[in-house]
Amino acid sequence: MDKETLEFKSDVLDSIYIKYDIYIPKIPNGNLIQIAHGMMEHRGNYEYIASILAQNGYIVAINDHRGHGESIGGNIHLGEMGENGFEAALLDMYKLSNILKERFKPKKFILIGHSMGSLLARRFLQEYESSIDILVICGTPSPYFGISFGILFLKMCRFVGINKIGRNIAYRFSFCTFNAKYYKFDKLDSGKPSGILWVNRDENQLIKHLNDREHRAIFTINSFINLLSGLKKVFSKYPHKINKENIPILFISGEDDACGKFGKGVLSAFKHLNKQGYNNAKCILYAKARHELFLELNKDEVASDLIDYFKNH
Repeated sequence: MDKETLEFKSDVLDSIYIKYDIYIPKIPNGNLIQIAHGMMEHRGNYEYIASILAQNGYIVAINDHRGHGESIGGNIHLGEMGENGFEAALLDMYKLSNILKERFKPKKFILIGHSMGSLLARRFLQEYESSIDILVICGTPSPYFGISFGILFLKMCRFVGINKIGRNIAYRFSFCTFNAKYYKFDKLDSGKPSGILWVNRDENQLIKHLNDREHRAIFTINSFINLLSGLKKVFSKYPHKINKENIPILFISGEDDACGKFGKGVLSAFKHLNKQGYNNAKCILYAKARHELFLELNKDEVASDLIDYFKNH
């Protein structure tokens, strides 16, 4: 397996350069996988799953979304995705998919999205359905009651100039509530609380995250507004008739993933796509697993299930 690190210039007005990795197998099977990572992480977190997939013949690519990892520059810094940043990240993903297809001429194009990346992947489905052959939705967030109010509230905070207060409220409302179930026993071996026990059962991974500057960054109020706006679009009724109702769609999540309301929110997302007309979807909930399935204690099981699913579809 070979690994290349490349970049391309975004077509969005800010024209930043988007970094991405490609994992190229020794004996390709002709299929291409593109991965969209989650909020405030980076492409390096996917080295394990990308390597496993490449060892099984898949060409795998993953970029740092704008405002994440090494995809920064100008007004785009860690946590700041830029004006209309969620939709801009979608355009970046689409451009990368075209770059990859032009180079590798794949038999099938498989899109995997994790967490925020799952929302981007579902927006990709809304906008570029015809270009996807298989879609995997991992650790997807739940639909939130009152999302329109949340967007309005954050816009008001931005308007009156209390950006930090607004973004801190948004952060606490999301991530701190995710960790509420684990608060009483959230202690590392050092005796200190991690604050992110909801993410993973593997303490080694939690320590890596806590020591990773790119994981400790917090979204700006602008990025939170864009994210919530993207979430609202994803859970809205599709504005057009779908054309590929039989596209294979796989939902995967941990039963103990707070982001997906411990399976209930994932099933809501699953049913939402069914209502839009997609009739070839499947959902797997992994017992005891939390948010980061590709880094969880059962990551080998998850990788094996993905490979089996791809072979059967």
